[in-house]
Amino acid sequence: MNELNTLEKIVVYFKKVNCYGKENCCFVCSTIQSTQFGLIGALISMKKNKKVMGYLLNKNENGICLIPIVAETMTKNKIDPDNYIFIKNEDIDKVIIKNEEIGFKRIKILLKDKNKYVLKAAKRIINVDYHKENLDKFIGMYK
Repeated sequence: MNELNTLEKIVVYFKKVNCYGKENCCFVCSTIQSTQFGLIGALISMKKNKKVMGYLLNKNENGICLIPIVAETMTKNKIDPDNYIFIKNEDIDKVIIKNEEIGFKRIKILLKDKNKYVLKAAKRIINVDYHKENLDKFIGMYK
C-alpha cells in the first residue's frame, strides 16, 4: 500500500483522529493470521478479525492508537480511521513483546479490563524506512 510507505503519509491519519502527540512512535502491524495457509487461511482470518488485517499503530505520551487496515477484497486493503481505537496509558496493564518466527515480533497489549490486542510486526519492511526505527523505539519503551 503506497499510503504506508512514508511516515508523513501515516501521520496524516493519526492527526485526522487527533492521536498524534508530542512524542510519537508510528509503525504498521498485522493481526495474528489463521494457522491455515493460502486462500482458506486468508478467508478465515478475514472473517475472524471482521476484515481487519492490521493496524497503523502510534504510541504517544497519552496512550496507543490503533487505526484499522481493512480488507476490501482479497487483494485490496483500505485504512479506516473512522473506527480507530485509542487505549489510554492508565488502561494498559502491560505490553509484552516477543520474537515470533524469523523477522517478526509478537506484540500483546493487555488491558486492565482483561481485553487484549495481539499483533504481529515485521522487524523490517523494505523501502519503509520509518518502520524499523519506530518499532525499535516502541520495543525499548516496554523492555
